Amino acid sequence: MPLTRAYITGATGRLGGTVLAETGAIPLVRKPSGLKNEIITDFSSEQLKRIFRDAACVIHIAGSVDTTEAGRMQEANVELTRRIVDALPKACRIVFSSSVSVYGKKLAEIPASERTETRPDSAYARSKYDAEKIVAAHQNHVILRIGTLYGPQFQDYYRVLGMIEKGGMRIIGNGSNRIPFVHVVDAADAVASAMTHGRGTYVIAGEPLTQKEIYAIAARELRVPAPAGTIPTFMALMLASFREFAYHLGGKKPSFTGEHISVLAFDRAFDCSKARKELGFSPRRLEDGIRAMAADYLARR
Repeated sequence: MPLTRAYITGATGRLGGTVLAETGAIPLVRKPSGLKNEIITDFSSEQLKRIFRDAACVIHIAGSVDTTEAGRMQEANVELTRRIVDALPKACRIVFSSSVSVYGKKLAEIPASERTETRPDSAYARSKYDAEKIVAAHQNHVILRIGTLYGPQFQDYYRVLGMIEKGGMRIIGNGSNRIPFVHVVDAADAVASAMTHGRGTYVIAGEPLTQKEIYAIAARELRVPAPAGTIPTFMALMLASFREFAYHLGGKKPSFTGEHISVLAFDRAFDCSKARKELGFSPRRLEDGIRAMAADYLARR
């Protein structure tokens, strides 16, 4: 059977939905979602092998970022990836959405690149790195280590904008750390390009700004003073750990986890020159993206 079709997992998610709109790949879903041409599957090995018989490319985005549920994260990020790779035709290309978290919170070098030592230091990071190794065993693969996504679909950031607007946001640490945000559309462009270009591993992250700079831009757009109060990083992480512990005892699910705090608090910057050259990756200015997010936040109030 000739390999002619492209399939996508995770199409009901925020990155997956954006990639679906760009590529027109056939979405695989667990239950009816109303997506055009969707295929409903239990993602068992048997069903995946049957579905992928004519697959020329599989875009694998499905996974879990719920760090409060380690077992579910292992199944969604590692075991599902294993079943998908095992079901691929030999010549089929797989484009896998990984994460810069595999480098750890403290980078071995700054800026980090595809050649930088990986140091996964959380359950989420380890699950993505384990999945990467599974994907890398397939001959025709592209692994995209994507930075911290943002965009209008990511309305959880509106909690931060709300805290800035109300004067309740604190700078974690001294605020000089850089944050590797990347707009969801720019990341989706890289995924679409990887369907036919490149091979191997690529870092996909925007030009970083510091934590203080990001808050200052947002505050300016919201017409309020920029956050000035600070909280030590260790204390913010400790509070997040306490809330996660309370959740496992039957409490409310925390809006900020240790992983969220780490994204905001640690200094991380990346060299994306390989993706620029081979995938045509061209991220928008983070300042422009923050302004657009703030405008959308104000329009939704």
